[in-house]
Amino acid sequence: METASTEDQPAGGFRLLRYFSIASLVAIVLALIGLGFFFRQTAIKQLFKGGEDNNVSLSRAFANTLSPYYIPLIDAAGKSSAEQLKTNPEVAAVHKAVTDSVRQTNVVKVKIYDLKGRTIYSSELPQIGEDMSADPGFSAARAGGVKTALHVNESLDAFGQALSHRDLLASHVPVRGSKSSAPEAVFELYSDVTPFFEDLRLTQRNIRIGTGAVLILLYGTLFFIVKRADDVIKRQGAQREQDVVTIQHLAHHDTLTGLPNRKLFTDRLLLTLARAKRSGRMAALMFIDLDRFKEINDTRGHAMGDKVLEAAGKRLRGLLRDVDTVARIGGDEFTIILEDVADAAHVKIVAEKIRQAFAVPVLTEDGVEIFVTPSTGIALYPIDVDNVDALVNAADSAMYDAKAAGRNAYRFYRPVAGKPTLS
Repeated sequence: METASTEDQPAGGFRLLRYFSIASLVAIVLALIGLGFFFRQTAIKQLFKGGEDNNVSLSRAFANTLSPYYIPLIDAAGKSSAEQLKTNPEVAAVHKAVTDSVRQTNVVKVKIYDLKGRTIYSSELPQIGEDMSADPGFSAARAGGVKTALHVNESLDAFGQALSHRDLLASHVPVRGSKSSAPEAVFELYSDVTPFFEDLRLTQRNIRIGTGAVLILLYGTLFFIVKRADDVIKRQGAQREQDVVTIQHLAHHDTLTGLPNRKLFTDRLLLTLARAKRSGRMAALMFIDLDRFKEINDTRGHAMGDKVLEAAGKRLRGLLRDVDTVARIGGDEFTIILEDVADAAHVKIVAEKIRQAFAVPVLTEDGVEIFVTPSTGIALYPIDVDNVDALVNAADSAMYDAKAAGRNAYRFYRPVAGKPTLS
């Protein structure tokens, strides 16, 4: 029964590698999303700015080129209904002039509004006559500003050419007769920016791939570093736990033989007597001293004496049950606690086994046989005494009786006059 008491270690703990892996992967994903979003928003903003400037320039160029054609439309619009606008003979001339003007440009649709918001011309002819006065872009342009918006069209008739799934940048631009005059019409130009968006998506994908590769490489490097650090922490933790176990073991065990020391012996003796008291059974304490051990130290050296003590401890441990305890309490003195003893005869059997075990000599590394014999004193609880200190003193006294009897013997405690002797 040689178990050392250890404090319970926490079942869990801070796992550096696990939290690093989770946190860093989340950070990489968020970084990729954030960088992608930032790049896209910046690129779209620049695209809007460039597209708006381009549409304004084209609108002004168209205004100069188309003024002979759209001015008659504006003049006629005030006197025409929506249906009459569609059949105005000037529309064909405007349409031809617009078609010729947009060649070699990315303009795919042009609309002209009068100041009432009616569509007096559209490159998609069925839209002529529509009232767009409530459109925010028209309202902004009529007030002298510019309004640009991005549209994704499923299908579009671009001057007789059918287009589908296109990204279009639409700008409402005021048209003036001169820089200082009020707007006389509103142009709406649709520029096809699909190639720019495709380049944007491709660039964004490449940036994400490149950034992701760099982050993954960085992650791998940091993972290796953290893995090493985690291993070091784990080893340090395991070493601390082992140190605690070792310290606790050393505090309760003899460093030479590994047997319980005096402190642990005392604790176990207290427990043994408490159990014996509850159960009504007997317990026995055996006090063993190795005969003439000092001569071995003096003639063979302390190293050989240590080997003899180690051998003695192993032999004594091998004779006992798991519930019994053998301890080294100092020098060449050993103690044995026998639990649940039926009678003195049982103890005599153990004492005789001890004598027989020491009849075999200790063999040194150079082949020399060293004989050592035990003198054993025995005290019974509660027959002889009924407390720890008295039991230890009784066993010690019996051990001196064994030595006085010629050594290599065992003796039971002999009580004072008037009490029966068990030996």
